[in-house]
Amino acid sequence: MNRKVIKPNFFILGAPKCGTTSIAAWLSEHPEVFFSPIKEPMFFYTDAAVRYVNRLDKYEQLFYGADPSHQAIGEASTRYLFSENAVPEILKYTTKPRFIVMLRNPIEMAQALHQQSLFDGDENIKSFDKAWSLQRDRENGRNIPKGCFDVNRLFYGQVCRLGSQLKRLYERVPKEDVLLIRNEDLKSDPQGEYRRVLGHLSLRDDGRHIFPIHNEAKAHRFGMVWHILRAMHRYIRKFGGPHIRSKLVQHLFELDQKPRQRKQLSNYTENQMIEYFFSEIELLEELTGWDLSSWKRPTIASRA
Repeated sequence: MNRKVIKPNFFILGAPKCGTTSIAAWLSEHPEVFFSPIKEPMFFYTDAAVRYVNRLDKYEQLFYGADPSHQAIGEASTRYLFSENAVPEILKYTTKPRFIVMLRNPIEMAQALHQQSLFDGDENIKSFDKAWSLQRDRENGRNIPKGCFDVNRLFYGQVCRLGSQLKRLYERVPKEDVLLIRNEDLKSDPQGEYRRVLGHLSLRDDGRHIFPIHNEAKAHRFGMVWHILRAMHRYIRKFGGPHIRSKLVQHLFELDQKPRQRKQLSNYTENQMIEYFFSEIELLEELTGWDLSSWKRPTIASRA
C-alpha cells in the first residue's frame, strides 16, 4: 500500500546557535504544526560529505505522522543557510515553502558554534582563540579532528558570514516568504517573536506563555562515556533509522550534560573578528534595515 506523501511547507534554515532549537521545540507543541521528529535531518545539505538523512524515502518517512489537521509541516536544519545547494534543492522539491532565519552577532555565534562543536566531538581544540587561528589550515585539510562529522562547521568565519548568506537567500526567495528573527529579540521578548512566527506560518495563537530555552551551552561530565554514546547514537541513526534513539541512550546523554560558561575572548582575537565580520554586519544592516552598530564594537562575551 502506497502512503500519500505530505511534504514539509516550512523550513528553519539556520543559523546555528541562534535560537533555532527553542523555536523548533515551541512550534512542535502547537496543535496545528507537525515537526520532523529529528530536528536536523540535513537532507538538502548536499554539499556536505555526510548527512543524517541522505535518501528521499527516509526523509519523507519523517513526515508520515502529518495529517490534514496540521497546517504547518516543517523541519529545522541549521546548515541550510550556509549551504549553497540546500535552498535550490528545497525549491525543486516543494511548492512555495516559507522560511525562518535566525540571526545573531557573528562574533558571539562563532564562539557558541565552537563550544557546540567541542560538545559534539567535531572539535578538539578547547581554546576558541586557537581554533579561530587554525581556520586557514583546516580549509587546506590540516588539523582536522579525527572522526569530525562535518568539517565545514570548523570554518567558524565562513559559517558565520550571515550577510552573504542572507543576500544569497534573497536572490532565490521573495522576501515576503522569509521571516527574520534576531537572537537577542528572542531572548528579550520570546512571546512576541513566537507570535511573529505563528503569523508568518498563518497559524492561530495557541496561548503559549512559557518559553523554555533549549540547547544552551553545555559540556560533558564524563568524557569517555560521551565517546561511547556518540558511537552508539551514530550506529542507531545509520542502521535503525534517523528517528530512532533508545530511551536509555537519551537518558545517558542527559546525565552526561552540564552547563558551560563561555570564556572571554582575547582582545587580539576579538579585534580580528570585528575586522573579519565588519562588512558582513554592514551587509546585514543594508538587507534588514536594522541598526547593528553594537555588533561592530568590542563587547564582553555573553553566554552561548
